Amino acid sequence: MSLETAIGGVRAAVAGMAGLTRVYDDPPASLSEFPCAFVVSANGEMSDTGAGGLAFHSIAIEIYQAPNITAQAVDGAKVWPDRVFAALRADPTLGGTVTHIRWPITYQALGLQYNNVTHYGMRFVCTVKVLEQHMSDI
Repeated sequence: MSLETAIGGVRAAVAGMAGLTRVYDDPPASLSEFPCAFVVSANGEMSDTGAGGLAFHSIAIEIYQAPNITAQAVDGAKVWPDRVFAALRADPTLGGTVTHIRWPITYQALGLQYNNVTHYGMRFVCTVKVLEQHMSDI
């Protein structure tokens, strides 16, 4: 299990949520389909436990509702906390890509800057635990 694999697991969970027009594999040059999302690394912590590697990866889920902060965008974004929570809770190992999700997940509703355009949206941070065996144990 790696950071790349963990991001893929979170991305797959997000892609299964109703209401998203597109979930990008990587942040695109520009946004044109709404609501859309992408999943990237936020930060993390890694250590060696003697029994293997231990990592806590914080993964950001950014959902862009619209290219302006409007009442419609704010109202439309209200569904995302419940949908993200349900998607992550449905499979705590994210298809075996992580050891488990470390609760709680956090979110912010805010104006997100993307290529000098402010979009209304939500930013979630999901921390996952990844245990890796020593290569000699595999």
